[in-house]
Amino acid sequence: MKIARWLVIPLCAGALTSRAENAPAAVVKTRPTAVALFKNGIGFVTREGEAPKGESAVLVDELPVPVHGTFWIESPDADVKLDNVVAFETDAIKKFDAISVAEIIEANVGATVEVRVGEKESVRGKILSVAGNRPPEIPAGTLRGYQPPFESATLVLIQTETGVVALNRNAIQQVTVLDAPVKTSFERKQRVANLRLRSVSPRGQGRLRLTYLTKGITWAPSYAVDLAGPTTARFTAKAEIINEAEDLDHVPVSFITGFPNLQFADVTDPIAVRGDLASFLNSLLNPPTPGVRGGRRAAVMQQAMSNSAWGGEEEAGFANVPLEGQTREELFFYEQKDVSLKKGERGYYPMFHLDVPYEHVYEWKIADTLTADERYRSSDPNETEKPEEVWHSVRLTNTGKVPWTTAPAMTLQGGQILGQDLLSYAGVGVPTTVRITQAVDVKAEQAEFEVDRKRNAAHFYGSNYDQVEVRGQLKVTNWKAKDITLHIAKSLSGEVIKTAPEAKVEQLAKALRRVNPNAVLTWELPIKSKEKLEIDYTYKVYVRD
Repeated sequence: MKIARWLVIPLCAGALTSRAENAPAAVVKTRPTAVALFKNGIGFVTREGEAPKGESAVLVDELPVPVHGTFWIESPDADVKLDNVVAFETDAIKKFDAISVAEIIEANVGATVEVRVGEKESVRGKILSVAGNRPPEIPAGTLRGYQPPFESATLVLIQTETGVVALNRNAIQQVTVLDAPVKTSFERKQRVANLRLRSVSPRGQGRLRLTYLTKGITWAPSYAVDLAGPTTARFTAKAEIINEAEDLDHVPVSFITGFPNLQFADVTDPIAVRGDLASFLNSLLNPPTPGVRGGRRAAVMQQAMSNSAWGGEEEAGFANVPLEGQTREELFFYEQKDVSLKKGERGYYPMFHLDVPYEHVYEWKIADTLTADERYRSSDPNETEKPEEVWHSVRLTNTGKVPWTTAPAMTLQGGQILGQDLLSYAGVGVPTTVRITQAVDVKAEQAEFEVDRKRNAAHFYGSNYDQVEVRGQLKVTNWKAKDITLHIAKSLSGEVIKTAPEAKVEQLAKALRRVNPNAVLTWELPIKSKEKLEIDYTYKVYVRD
């Protein structure tokens, strides 16, 4: 015969009572047993606790608000069966420290006080009551988006010798407690969410497991690149945890890298009893636009990791590595086995270090001169011409056993900082480049000249186009006291005719309704100290007249 029992799970801390049970409820403490952190402020939490045998009311506390569709309750024990869960609200008492005169009055209800109202007027008497805020009531069937006015309480009742005085507590400037030590904390009732869960456990004590995504916890990677030798750099990685969700006590934590597809990350699960039906439906109908936001800094949160796992600690320059890793489909998991971090704290965790080959490289990136509407960029004659930017960078090769995720990288040499930039994702065996600083001793110039023009050479999408032959010229002078290698990337629209020296031409996909193909010309050329380099290229392009 099956034995039924009731389980009540509050969604936040507090001493709670179930209106569905008359008997005192047993308290089951759940604790996080595993946490997996994304880089976008969301964590996947697993909590476990022991539920007693038999039919009983049970309280399970300290559960944060889950993301919609990710909250699941189960038991790893085969004989424990879960039937249904009902969420409802009840009152809980929470203690606060007073941070204003109004809250000091609330903390000292029942005391005899003297309060000053205005410049000269004062009132002496016993505080009878302090009114609480009146929550708004939303009638059933109210149109989505309607927000009724919120009634903020300001009423204070004081019993004086002549009668009861009603005061606006926001007008009280000073309060003196006359008959007792002043109290600096007070209690308030709060509405909290509870779960009533029916389960069947005929044999004995069973485990309860809760899993969910929640906001308020994340990890942030970063790197240090020490150019210790002429060709070998010391590459060090660390992870920092920002914990605003819940206490972690000796919990294994996984650092996830990848592009998580979390379509409902900004929608609170209905089981949390937050908001009303209208707000829930509105959040489903108006989700945030997915994709990369925030430019280069957003890439730190979203760059995908790839296939690799950790090898032995002594391989590829690893020594005393505290983390291991594993691949799950398109995501990579670094593992930190033992994390203790209270809510509100920050944690710092070394990940790995290794020696990697590197080389100095100087980079010059040149933008396309054609605009999106197929016209030449026109320069403002009143605007000062901006000098070309050549960047001194280091090119690192990942010779380790794990990928490098996108993260900030600080470059050092001899204990002094050289610069900081964003290190882009690099798989195992793949090179990546980190910028250090602008190379002020490498002077670069670029110019383009019209060689030939055929008027009305073509008609596209209702517009006439001229075909223009363009000759481009690049000049670079190395004023440094050492030889350098210069990497040049020139973007252009049109058909490349010739380059000298010969460039690597990468054809890019043409945008919809664009007349000209897109290409990137790249050169990687050595330049000796105090020498000049000249490059020529020619291409044909259709230009809207």
